[in-house]
Amino acid sequence: RDMASTASLSFAASLGAPATYRRAVRSRARSRVVRASVEIEPGSDPAPDASPASAQIVVFGSNGKTGARCVQYAARAGIPVTACTRSGSWSPQNINLTSDERSLVTAAAGDVAKASAAELASTLQGAGACIFAASASPSGGSPQDVDKAGLVAVARACIAANVPRLVIVSSGSVSKPLSPVYVFLNFFGGIMRAKIEGEDAVRSLYFKRDGLDYVVVRPGGLTEDEPRGVRSIELNQGDDKSGRISRADVAAICVEAAVAANGCVGGATFECYWADTAKGLDAVGFSNAMGGTSKDGDYVSGRERRGDAWNEIFVGLTADAPGVPQQGVGPSL
Repeated sequence: RDMASTASLSFAASLGAPATYRRAVRSRARSRVVRASVEIEPGSDPAPDASPASAQIVVFGSNGKTGARCVQYAARAGIPVTACTRSGSWSPQNINLTSDERSLVTAAAGDVAKASAAELASTLQGAGACIFAASASPSGGSPQDVDKAGLVAVARACIAANVPRLVIVSSGSVSKPLSPVYVFLNFFGGIMRAKIEGEDAVRSLYFKRDGLDYVVVRPGGLTEDEPRGVRSIELNQGDDKSGRISRADVAAICVEAAVAANGCVGGATFECYWADTAKGLDAVGFSNAMGGTSKDGDYVSGRERRGDAWNEIFVGLTADAPGVPQQGVGPSL
């Protein structure tokens, strides 16, 4: 059942609210995913311009709106992908793939809130990367069960299975408990607190893990719009700036961040949003709700990253201080 009114759901969606409320480490890492880079233009269904990768990506939360798009983007780029869902079947709506692309997708059971450590590690065997795109839902589990404990379970399984990189879909504003967006979204079962606690647990787990790393992606308000592509995207670090971005563009970021050739530094955490929607955290919630855009004089952090290609936009990102938590100080549910 819906947990908010229609109006609240619309507002929550504009801020990036949960969609449902509207594996011992070996001495050498397995093969990383080596290439992706396929631009999906609005209204088109292009052939991938990338050679097949040497190792598959495993996506948890693949029936979710963002997870499904991660699977789609990887398959279109010629990357074998395992679509993990609670049911073990992959049947998302509005996801178009050719028969050749669909042949790259293998559905698998992967309930992050219920699967055993051995089951998760088995699913991850041989993977070049893992994307965690699962989040809380009435049928899938609470934020504490999915966004925190589920993420920790998958991270442990990635380490046990020697998966080179774990990419995590989190949320902008998640480390700022006094920000308006955090306060609003956290009313949905304490999801922001669960997400940042999950993030910080991963930072601790990956401390001094040679050959294994993570990347945390913090999207702004999620939309169902067509992807705009890398040139429209801005990355930031510090969790003091956000905006809006389509799920399709977030999926592209996640897959491209998993690709070794793109040079995204391991252990990095960054925010992502369309550059023309960027705002400071004090104003971004209202701006997203009203469809606002950036104007001259809007907040500049000095840590923004732009680029015409993925290897350009990732250049200059810095890794987190090893093992150091990022949960901010302030009241939280």
